[in-house]
Amino acid sequence: MAILNELSSMVKRQRSEMGLSQERLAELAGLSRATINELETGKLTNLSLTRAERLANTLGFGLGVTGARKAKSDGDTAGALETAARSGSISYSETIPPETLRHALVTGVIPPNYIPQLRALLDEAPLTVLSATVAQIELENHVPRRATWQRMRQLATATACTRGIWS
Repeated sequence: MAILNELSSMVKRQRSEMGLSQERLAELAGLSRATINELETGKLTNLSLTRAERLANTLGFGLGVTGARKAKSDGDTAGALETAARSGSISYSETIPPETLRHALVTGVIPPNYIPQLRALLDEAPLTVLSATVAQIELENHVPRRATWQRMRQLATATACTRGIWS
């Protein structure tokens, strides 16, 4: 049950920060809204590993097995902006500078010549990269995670991204 409680807390927090409703998260993860609700309220007593992994991946997390349980940690966020900048720039000759990406995610303003890289990042980068970037911005810029996810959603709409989490 400890694992389900941990998953419950993580799902509720991340879903809220990302600005997703229970219904939208359920749709994206291929689960029912009732399952999401029961998990978040602690009423769910069993969830298959396949469904738990699908749910975690939808929110930008992975599931893993460790030898010993460790205290919760946001992981290594030191290079998240650099990784995100590289991820969005793979198909382009010019890489979006990490500080330009930071500015865009904090203010919502992106120089026009970097719009394609930002669109690629928001549409194609692994959600784990986006989650780590959000965590780094919170840590270094004191911007709440929910605000950064909301800014990403606004930028995704403005740049015509098609990824399901942005709609």
